[in-house]
Amino acid sequence: MVTLLIILAVSNGGHTSSNSSQPAVIEMSPSTPRLATMPTMAPTTFLESLNLPDYTLSTMERAQSPQSKAYQWLIQNVNNKTSILQDLPLWRLTQRFALATFYYSTRGDHWVNHRGWLDWETNECDWEQLYVFLSSAPERICNEKGEVTSLSFEMTNNLEGTIPLEVFLLGNSLESFSLFRQMEVTGRIPTEVGLLTKLTRLLLSGTNIVGSFPTELGLLQSLDSLQISDTHLSGRMPSQIGLVSNLSELTLQRLDLTGSVPGEVYQLPGLMALTILECGGLDTETLLQEAISNSLPLHFLMLSSRRAGTVMSFPSKIGTLRDLGFLILNDWKVDGTLPKELGFLSELRSLDLHGNSISGTMPLAIFELTNLLELNLGFNQLQGTLPPDHFSILTNLQALLINDNLISGTVPTEVGELSGLRKLEFQNTNLSGTLPTEILMLEKLTSLVLKNTSLSGSIPEELCNKLTQQEMKCYGNLCKDLLVKSSTTVCHGTSLCGCDCGPCQN
Repeated sequence: MVTLLIILAVSNGGHTSSNSSQPAVIEMSPSTPRLATMPTMAPTTFLESLNLPDYTLSTMERAQSPQSKAYQWLIQNVNNKTSILQDLPLWRLTQRFALATFYYSTRGDHWVNHRGWLDWETNECDWEQLYVFLSSAPERICNEKGEVTSLSFEMTNNLEGTIPLEVFLLGNSLESFSLFRQMEVTGRIPTEVGLLTKLTRLLLSGTNIVGSFPTELGLLQSLDSLQISDTHLSGRMPSQIGLVSNLSELTLQRLDLTGSVPGEVYQLPGLMALTILECGGLDTETLLQEAISNSLPLHFLMLSSRRAGTVMSFPSKIGTLRDLGFLILNDWKVDGTLPKELGFLSELRSLDLHGNSISGTMPLAIFELTNLLELNLGFNQLQGTLPPDHFSILTNLQALLINDNLISGTVPTEVGELSGLRKLEFQNTNLSGTLPTEILMLEKLTSLVLKNTSLSGSIPEELCNKLTQQEMKCYGNLCKDLLVKSSTTVCHGTSLCGCDCGPCQN
């Protein structure tokens, strides 16, 4: 066995002990196991004083392991007599060891950005982490004591490797752990994730993590937000997720899940945001019914279903979810008509039901939703006309999309009273007649799509000029080919329904 000699300054309250003018010499062996009685004994080696778990000590025996590299980095800097940080407390040394292991385990030298990492003289609270703009992750990565509370990389940073178990040495402080668009991060979610008892936010998205959900997620009693998407997780959702009593946001997207959502999830008292999109064979139809039956306090509900052969009717009791602000059910095989109970959702800001097989006429109940900012009923089988005398009620509406339906008749003049409207799409419908001049009242309009309709006549010149100055792309000289949406101006032909498009380029 090779014995290493490590020179440490023995400190007392941040000052060198007066009992000796010479630094202490501590013998340490890299393969020394952690003693079972260590919690009640004074540490006899620096390694034992760190109180590292057995799996770390075992891995450190391999010279090129991330754990071994991190430990060598640690002791070299601890023994550096010129360092201004010679008297760091043990918890700071353990914290730095955990971060260094993460760095080596994910090939930190190859990160796009790694400013400050492993610079001993730089406080680890200033080691660079990357966040998405307006991310919900905390701005500060340490608390006032200097404990790391966030380990979050939410922009592509070329991390490559696995999540080392040593991350869980931060369990007494870590509140946010997120990896976003780190496609070369592999391995599984370790069962040791249950040690992060302070964790409030866990986000894993855009990685190559495989395996199943660890049941130990149920130990994260402080967890408020769980977001897992675009990974290779498979299998069933563990019922233990329902034990996370503080969970308010659950997001699962593009996973290969099977079975049903555990009933325990419906008992979560504070679940306010639920998003499940393209999760393989997961039974989201029953989920929707159960969410309604249990009157979950949901503010945000976004579900999709890709299960083959699944057809369902729009649930008539949807009105019981009175707290809903966002209802998004995209690309379901929902048939039948929309229930009048939709009108009970008075807090609704966004109603997005595009990509279904909804038939019948637009229910007048929709026009009771006076707080709506977005109404998207595109790609359905709605018939009849756009009800006049009702659109003016939706005074807060910013986006109106009724494209790709069987809607006929004319465009109501009341559309011009939607003063906040920015986006208007009527393409691929049976609308006819002329576009009412009242549309000129839409001063905030930036996107207008009317192609493949039976509309005729001239577009008001003032509207054409205004849209040309903003965002415009027009094809042909017929209203049915009008598309005003993109960031460039390209005119094929010299006129657009009778008004000048401005400079034309072939």
